[in-house]
Amino acid sequence: MKIKLCLSLTALVFLLSLPTLAADTDQPPSGHNALRKLGRGCANVLFGAVELPNQITKANAEHGGAAGFTYGLGKGLVRWLAREAIGVYEILTFPLPVRGYKPVMKPEFPNEDYEP
Repeated sequence: MKIKLCLSLTALVFLLSLPTLAADTDQPPSGHNALRKLGRGCANVLFGAVELPNQITKANAEHGGAAGFTYGLGKGLVRWLAREAIGVYEILTFPLPVRGYKPVMKPEFPNEDYEP
């Protein structure tokens, strides 16, 4: 009995996962909607701190170590605080179609501009 149940559950999981094999998961959803705005707001609040090391790394690569420590640090702090504030704004206003649910800050998510 246990074997039949295990095989049935395995087959069910396999059948339910078939539609995901055909999905193109590398591309973000094309339409902006309330749920995407909520997710973007949560990502900005939770991962906005990524801007700090990212901007330091970018300034260091483009202008050298001193710029990475000064300009990159300052720009990272400003973008981090901006992402936090915009994230809170998007979470609070996610059901409202302000600007057609389009992102306030570019890039849309904090990890899209990350360069390790």
